[in-house]
Amino acid sequence: MKRIKQAEHLVLRARYSVLRLKKNKSLISGVLFKGAEKFQVKVYNNSLNSNHIHLLVKAPSQKALHDFLRFIAGQIAQRITGAVRGKKNRFRFWLKPVWKRIVHWGRDFLNLHRYIYQNQLETLGLIAYQLRNRKNHSPAVDLVFFIGKLA
Repeated sequence: MKRIKQAEHLVLRARYSVLRLKKNKSLISGVLFKGAEKFQVKVYNNSLNSNHIHLLVKAPSQKALHDFLRFIAGQIAQRITGAVRGKKNRFRFWLKPVWKRIVHWGRDFLNLHRYIYQNQLETLGLIAYQLRNRKNHSPAVDLVFFIGKLA
């Protein structure tokens, strides 16, 4: 079993904007943390947006990460759509396969933490949505992120 040494950034994108509905938020959080506990995946940060979920995770192995992703994707889709296992559904809940990339420790990890935190603030309406530019990011997010770490 191959061990994973780096954290990973995962994005699950739904076809419809139903993830932030009141009835679905707690359901999704419960599924995420149940899956993390079951497969020993450490969730460093997550952001639940209207049609996608950002996760910053580290798994003990590739198999554990794969099983975790299958578990959360399946459970979220089944619980939101009311789908029954073995019965064909008329539509696909997830728009695309899970997008993932390896996150290196240090600056890359901190920048991704900031990015996910910025997504959280935007979905809560605390800051305005900002077009993403890799070269610059919001100083307001840096300040809020820094103050949050002090508290």
